[in-house]
Amino acid sequence: MHISKLEIFGFKSFAKKETVVFDSGITGIVGPNGCGKTNIVDAIRWVLGEQKTKRLRSSKMEDVIFNGASNVKPLGLCEVFLTIENNKGLLPVEYSEVEIGRRLYRSGESEYFINRNNCRLKDISNLFVDTGLTSDAYSVIELNMIEQILSDKDDSRRQMFEEAAGVNKYKAKRKSALRKFDLNSRDLERIDDIILEIEIQVKALDLQLKRFKRHEKLTSELKELELDLASARMTDLENVILPLEEMLKKKNKVLQKTNSKKEVESVEFDNSREAYLKEKESLATMKAKVDKLTEKLLLEIQEKNLESSKGVGLLEDELQKKISQLNQFDKDYIKIVSNQDVTNSLSDESKEKFKNNNYTVIETDKKYEKLKASIEDYKDKIDKYRKEQEFDFSKMDESIKKIQDQINSNNLELEKKENDVNKAFIKMESIRAKLDSDKFSKDDLFYEIKEAEMKIAESKIKKTQIEQNIIEKFGNDVVLRDVKDYNISDMVFRVEKIKRSIDSIGPINWAAKDEHEEKTARLNNLLEQKADLIDAENNLKEAIKKIDMVAQEQFFETYNQVKENFEKMFTVFFNGGKGSIELSDPNDPLNSDINIFAQPPGKRNNTLKMLSAGEKSLTAIALLFSIYQYKPSPFCILDEIDAPLDDINIKKFTDVIKDYSKTTQFIMVTHNKLTMESADCIYGVTAEKQGISKLMSIDFS
Repeated sequence: MHISKLEIFGFKSFAKKETVVFDSGITGIVGPNGCGKTNIVDAIRWVLGEQKTKRLRSSKMEDVIFNGASNVKPLGLCEVFLTIENNKGLLPVEYSEVEIGRRLYRSGESEYFINRNNCRLKDISNLFVDTGLTSDAYSVIELNMIEQILSDKDDSRRQMFEEAAGVNKYKAKRKSALRKFDLNSRDLERIDDIILEIEIQVKALDLQLKRFKRHEKLTSELKELELDLASARMTDLENVILPLEEMLKKKNKVLQKTNSKKEVESVEFDNSREAYLKEKESLATMKAKVDKLTEKLLLEIQEKNLESSKGVGLLEDELQKKISQLNQFDKDYIKIVSNQDVTNSLSDESKEKFKNNNYTVIETDKKYEKLKASIEDYKDKIDKYRKEQEFDFSKMDESIKKIQDQINSNNLELEKKENDVNKAFIKMESIRAKLDSDKFSKDDLFYEIKEAEMKIAESKIKKTQIEQNIIEKFGNDVVLRDVKDYNISDMVFRVEKIKRSIDSIGPINWAAKDEHEEKTARLNNLLEQKADLIDAENNLKEAIKKIDMVAQEQFFETYNQVKENFEKMFTVFFNGGKGSIELSDPNDPLNSDINIFAQPPGKRNNTLKMLSAGEKSLTAIALLFSIYQYKPSPFCILDEIDAPLDDINIKKFTDVIKDYSKTTQFIMVTHNKLTMESADCIYGVTAEKQGISKLMSIDFS
């Protein structure tokens, strides 16, 4: 199996379509520097599926499209088709000839082809599995590889071995795993900090939640108790309302009967009152008549008495005057007699005076006697007048008796009338008393009714207020349950006790429950994340361990095989001598440098530094071929690796190439004439225009 044909269009410097036909042996690519020889090598790499722009000597993939030159516009696409002779059936297809193609547009879109049919890159990769024709195969050996082997950098050779061993992918996995491990560790640290913070918040919320739950519990108990209290109070009100309403019905019936009875009694009272007023009017008329007769009789008696008393009065007045004079004489006489008894103890002068007074007493006695006689005379006159008057009074008495008889007769009639009036009055008052009694009963009944109505209304208002309070406080969907054997005072006490307990709790975080649930959920989530991170960390540790183990195994496998190949290839290239490679740190192969020991024939020193430039280059080429032998390919591209060799070493190099060309197709980019002579066919690359490459076939026949 070998490459038979390469078609290039728009790839890098190949603006026009160019075709290269390869022989199964050695094909030389020659031309001046900068003409585009290596672009042929890049084209083969690209069509085989190379995705690394660095290997294609580009900064980005679009750079492989022809970018224009003098008087030539840039192209919008490039394409490369590679034909492979499948004569040995290494490719898992029925075709003896397989063509793979790749097309890239400047928009970034790509197309892949197998025998001009669209396919995927994966399909091309799968086609060349285990054939050595993949883009990562060690089938392209470049001059810089020699420089890399000969470099003093500690990791330059190891990188080449790693690439050959396919360890890079494991190192990339390890690097990715370590990066993930580092990120995971940082995530763990960060999540630990967050968990600590959340745990502190949860603990604080635990206290708030306890207060909230206690408040919620007490509030629930208070609600139930207040509802029961409301139910009990409403039951009490119902117990008040129902009996009152029943009593009200009875009282209203009684009131109706009382009103009917009162109407009858009122009519009866009006009739008795009218009869009483008539009797009273008649009595008044009769009294007036009796009073008139009595007044007439009294006037006559008064006139007679006045006339009699007038005469007797004058005599009695005179008599009284005389009696008064007599009494005065009595006083004077007593005084004089008293003075006479005292004269015996007086002096003569005094006795003379007394004698004069004694004369006065005698005269007084005379006047006194005369006055007594006059009084007696007046008494006789009075007696005589009275006798005269007595006769007149007897006549007047007869007249008065007649009037008195008439008055008595009228008084009897009046007394009878008064009895009738009294009877009428008693009857009227009896009816009035009954009416008043009924009125009081009615008033009492009315008052009782009104009082009952007020109590009912008040109770209903209280009931409505309780219902409204319940709705305002607990909503419309609250259903009161029946409470039995309740004690309202005890319930009120318990309500107040619960309220005090609620007040004692203090401020409540009403969002504590939601916040606690949220924080707890977040904490649990974080703990789960932490557990996942720990599992991931352990998995990463295990993965890294496995990657290291697999990578080391694969590296040792490659290293040991290449070492064995190198020991053989060194003697081939140098016609003897001794060459070897060793790890600087066998315990850490993935980080160990690879030392080259070379002792060409006739040399004592085996250090690479003591070799000539040509010997160094040939040693590097021997090592490269050793690596190539580990991952053989149906073809091998050599890109100016002979440049550092002198003619002697070129001869050794070309002899080896000719020998291996029996089984391997070689495509050599070279400037060396001796190398060109070893080629079976040669293609020349020239710059048709600046920046534009052109192929020419060189015929040596």
